[in-house]
Amino acid sequence: MDPRRPIDPDTDKLHELADTLGDKAAEAKHRAEDRSATAALAATDLVDRARTRVIDATDRAEETLPGPLAERGRHLAAAIRERPLSFALGALVGVIVLRRTLRRSR
Repeated sequence: MDPRRPIDPDTDKLHELADTLGDKAAEAKHRAEDRSATAALAATDLVDRARTRVIDATDRAEETLPGPLAERGRHLAAAIRERPLSFALGALVGVIVLRRTLRRSR
């Protein structure tokens, strides 16, 4: 008999319950970590596939476009890479203006 631990069935039940809850919490944490890792891998895969498709489409477009037009496209792509946020905001504003214009013309 351990003198530091009182003999009380209710205390033992509480300790067992605390241990069980701790185990369940650890299992839930591991499941959440596994799910987040799976989601991160899926997102990375999706981005890689999208990047590949964009590169393929760009290559095909450069083959079919005349030289000066392809050169302008390359300059525009370089500018977008340098300031993506500015172009994203500009595109968003353009979409909003176009949408409002189309709504008013009905």
